[in-house]
Amino acid sequence: MSKALRIAIVGPAYPYRGGPAAVVGHLYHLLAERHTVEVFSFSRLYPQLLFPGTRQEDVSTHPIKPHPARRTIDSIALPTWYRTASAIAAMAPDVVLLDWYQPFFGLCYGTILRVLRRRCRAPIVILAENIVSHEARLVDRWLTRRMFRFADAFIAFSDAVATELQRLYPDRRVERAHLPLLITPDIAPVRWTPADAKRHLGLDGKRVVLFFGYIRPYKGLATLIEAFARFDASDAVLLIVGECYENPERYHRLIAASGVADRIRWIAEYVPNEDVPLYYTAADVVVLPYHSGTQSGVQRIAFAFGKPVVVTDVGGLAEDVRRYDAGLVVPPHDAAALAAALEHMLAGTSLDRFAAGARRAAEQTRFERIAETIERLARTLGSQSALSRQ
Repeated sequence: MSKALRIAIVGPAYPYRGGPAAVVGHLYHLLAERHTVEVFSFSRLYPQLLFPGTRQEDVSTHPIKPHPARRTIDSIALPTWYRTASAIAAMAPDVVLLDWYQPFFGLCYGTILRVLRRRCRAPIVILAENIVSHEARLVDRWLTRRMFRFADAFIAFSDAVATELQRLYPDRRVERAHLPLLITPDIAPVRWTPADAKRHLGLDGKRVVLFFGYIRPYKGLATLIEAFARFDASDAVLLIVGECYENPERYHRLIAASGVADRIRWIAEYVPNEDVPLYYTAADVVVLPYHSGTQSGVQRIAFAFGKPVVVTDVGGLAEDVRRYDAGLVVPPHDAAALAAALEHMLAGTSLDRFAAGARRAAEQTRFERIAETIERLARTLGSQSALSRQ
């Protein structure tokens, strides 16, 4: 076996909630099996004034991959950025991994990497969940460029992001990986069957269409509500599970005016990890009607539970759906096409076929392969850096 590496990971980490923290947790546990790993996380992630949700920290009784982390970064306190760069340099890492998903952190991360570049020669690899945010402004693009200039290489979590990074930075290495499955059936304190899960939710005998995750305009929930109202399926229920990151009154009005309000249920909260299997097990199909996107942890969880998906053809959402025949793909903003896809999926025998595709996607897109990619990049880029200093 090759020599163990010293690896620094920079990004939000447990006890913060959400996909990026879960990615860091999975990455720590995977790499720490063979290497020395330190995680540099946040003492303050978002100022409360800028955070639209109810809480930032995970209150689950079953946290995803908890791990040690040095909470050295305050996202709005410049001195902590310098101290973090010094702490990373002091560990003399062989590679620095930075999880990127939100331009808000561009100034903070850019400063850390700029100072770090002066103090150590470790290659910097950016784990690109996306490039700019889904509702990007001009300042977001500037913040992203400001930070990305320090990258020696990128690991992208979708073909769409990998292609765009290669176009923007043709002289940098761009590798491909998949997000972890994030949550799997074995996290549940109760091993639900679909019938039991539906019965527990009061949906016995219903066909369940699940929309899962926090709600923002780009997630396309308004389009899904319109689509759900278009097809006649009295035994179908739209189950919305997620906290609203905007004014929820818009969606309450859309549901009330849909004509099918009695078949729409909204659990308007960020549910703890241990409850996620209940909703996914109850689902017959998971819908991602996004207007924009790159990849999705919601989709990865659907694959983990063997659930067919309907997704829009934006970013990288459709890549694995098409590749593994895991569901249907429709244009964004098209309620008629989405309604037709849901009707086709729920009315025929295709659910079993697409469920098999979802399970195939989960098995053949293993997150664990990222470890070999990181090891290869650390040694290749490290050797190139050493040669450049001779």
